[in-house]
This record gives sequence, structure tokens and C-alpha cells, in this order.
Amino acid sequence: MTAERVPTDPDQLADYLSVQPAASLVVVDGAVTASNQEAIEVLGIPSARLIGAPFVELFVPELADPVAAALADTLPLLRAFRVRLNRGLIPIEVTVRSLDGHTALVSVRDLTFEHELSAAGNGSLTHDPITSLPNRYHLLERLNSHLTAPNTQPVALLGLWIDDLATLEADRGPRVTQRVVRQVGERIHGRLRGPDLLGRYGDDAFLVVMASGMDADQLTAVADRLRNEIAFPVEVEGGLVSFTASVAVGALGRQRPSLERILARLAAASDRASAANTNRTEILSF
Repeated sequence: MTAERVPTDPDQLADYLSVQPAASLVVVDGAVTASNQEAIEVLGIPSARLIGAPFVELFVPELADPVAAALADTLPLLRAFRVRLNRGLIPIEVTVRSLDGHTALVSVRDLTFEHELSAAGNGSLTHDPITSLPNRYHLLERLNSHLTAPNTQPVALLGLWIDDLATLEADRGPRVTQRVVRQVGERIHGRLRGPDLLGRYGDDAFLVVMASGMDADQLTAVADRLRNEIAFPVEVEGGLVSFTASVAVGALGRQRPSLERILARLAAASDRASAANTNRTEILSF
């Protein structure tokens, strides 16, 4: 059996795509130059907007690096990545086949169905392997759905960061920090109500979406209490590991902010917590 010959000329590639059974695109020098109808349907982007667009900009920025690296590779290898579309955080599998230093044949596959099955079974697509809590992207997907829902139920967001976790890992190793992260997740979960949603937002961070109509003073009291209750020593390998935590909390009003605005506020709060390197509570304005 001989290997399939894929044309490298852009015009020939466009014809080649039209008979492909899967969602496929041609990317030349990082930009989409051709697409079949299946790819347009999967990505949910009209052809007029898709053609000419930088390919990596279709995805959540922090997940785009491996795709960009594969596009720049000159080796004729297949590389597959699970990423998220910027549009609605839809989970996508991207397979990149480099044809030369400029051109790549890319296929895309919607993972929504697999994602739903994974969520039902706490699988690796949707849940953090250390804490078994929803991972960052499943959490943000749920939050985005809430932001775009027609209801106006009062909601508050609470972000919690374990202070200077990187130093703890450098001193004691990853097994210790994993134990601390797992314990913190369990402690937060044990203090939430049924409707509240908790997930692991980052290596040292958790995010809680709370049904709440509390004012700033009440939210501060809740955040202070949670911060003090979860930051007591964790027993690891016959000894105790001490740490502190920082918390940022804020209410979402009837006029819902965008997910991008929320992420920017949380990132700034994380930076301030890292700079202060001590247990603190901050009120966020979304």
C-alpha cells in the first residue's frame, strides 16, 4: 500500500479539501487559506471570516503554543492537540500535518460529545487529576454558560490562591505540594453549599462560582472566614506543612461582565497576591 500523496500547491490543496470526509483546512505561513464546509460547521466561523485569519488566534491563547509550534515545523509528522476555541470555549481536537516549512494540512474535530461524557464520569477532559475537581476550562465553560443565560440570579466569584506554592515545591517536592493542593480543594468543597461550583483554576488557584446576593462587607466576611479555615497545616509524610492563602471575591451584577473581563480581573488579583506573598483578602469589581 502506498502512502497518500497530498498536494502542496494551495490551489490543488483547496480542491483536495473539497473531497475530504473530515473537517479540514489549509494553513500557509500561519494563516488559513482554504477550508471545506465541514470545518466551517465545526468551527462555527463563516468562510469570509475564516479565510485569512491567523490560525492560532482561533484558540484560547494559552493553549495555542503547541499548535503554533507544529505549524512552524518542517517535518512531515502528524501532531494532535486538544485545545479550546476562543468562541464559547468549545473543546476541539486539532491534528496538524506539516507539508513543508510554510504549509500545513489541518483537521479539526469537535470534542463536545466526548467532553459531556467525560464530565458525567469525572474524566480527564474535564476534571483535574490531583483534586478531581472541574479543571480550568470546564469551570470557565460552566461560568460562560451562566454569564450568557437569560436568568439574573445574583452570583459572586471567589478566587483563592495558595501563597508561594512554587517555593514550597522547590523546598519539599511535588508530592508535598500535590498533597497540599488536594487538601485545600477538599477543605473548600466541604464549606460550600450544594449550588456552588468549585474548580481548580490554576496550579495554585481555585475558583468558586457562588449563588449569592451578599454585599461587599458580607462577601469579605465569607472570604476571610474561608481563608482562615482552609489555611491550617497539612500532614505530609509524618510532618506538618504550613501555608497561607489569599482570596479575592466580588459580586456579578445584573449587567453581566464578559468572560474576558472576569479573566483579566482574576489575573490581576493573582499577580497582586503573588507580589504580596501573604494571606490577604481583596474585593474585586467586575
